[in-house]
Amino acid sequence: MDEQARDILLGLTANPALPNHLRARLPDRPAASPHDTAWHDEPDVARAVDSATPLDEVIALLDHNSMIFRWTLAGLPDLPRGPRKRLATDRTAGVRADLAANPAVVSESILRELANDEYADVRRSVAHNPSVPLDVLTHLAESTRIGPNLLARVMAATDEELRLLAVSQSARVRMLVAQRTALPADVFEVLVKDNDIRVVKGIAPHPALSADRLRALAARHGPSLFRMLATNPHCDPELLHHVARNATARRTYRAIAEHPNTRAETLLLCLGDDVARRGAAEHPNLPTDVLIELVEDPSLARHAVANPSLPVEVMERLIAAHA
Repeated sequence: MDEQARDILLGLTANPALPNHLRARLPDRPAASPHDTAWHDEPDVARAVDSATPLDEVIALLDHNSMIFRWTLAGLPDLPRGPRKRLATDRTAGVRADLAANPAVVSESILRELANDEYADVRRSVAHNPSVPLDVLTHLAESTRIGPNLLARVMAATDEELRLLAVSQSARVRMLVAQRTALPADVFEVLVKDNDIRVVKGIAPHPALSADRLRALAARHGPSLFRMLATNPHCDPELLHHVARNATARRTYRAIAEHPNTRAETLLLCLGDDVARRGAAEHPNLPTDVLIELVEDPSLARHAVANPSLPVEVMERLIAAHA
């Protein structure tokens, strides 16, 4: 079976509108290639991940020469505080990073120590730990690139903590709060009115924003906010088309192509982007004649045949030719 035929059959398999009588004619999916699990071949590593191994036997190997073994220990949920304290000074940054991210690590002293690690990946892992102290998190937001991520500590924050974070002098801290969907009404309003584009990008996908408020944000912030606006479920067809016509970043087209409200004429504007055209090819609002043409494009065939708007007679023809 050639590559194009395989793509077409895989795309049809993913098509939710494929009739059952045609699905029955598809060949079985090939088994996925097994992941490389060579590290399990190390006997000590296998013992460490085996729940039947006594904990004291695992701890006895704490200074194991194998980096993979120590890495495995760092992620264990039931390791005592003493061994974790030793792993916090492990010579391998990856071991320290996995320890920092381990939700079972609740020791404030260990987290504070790791928050001052010389490696950014370790500090970033501390920020993702659900037990990171709030003052440590705010410090990390300023000193380490965390990005627009929804952090467990922010998810667990009280309303009063959220209010404090939302008026922080640091836009990076306010940005962290903006990622959270469940917000007190006053905190939500503060973030929507924020002047820093990083904060507004975080709140733009929030489902509490109406279509009118999304249009107001688009007018206020312009193309720099368009991509995030296009991810909001209430972004209406008119705004999506406006965004597509005035976009300045390719990623904006990709968000538009994936939005269920995007209409046919807007999807045609997305076909010019190498990545967005894949989403457009799968979009049920794509005109049928354009969709059928894309089936013949080797780079888009798999995506086009996965489109639920593909006519059944075309599905049948493709199965007859390739199954």
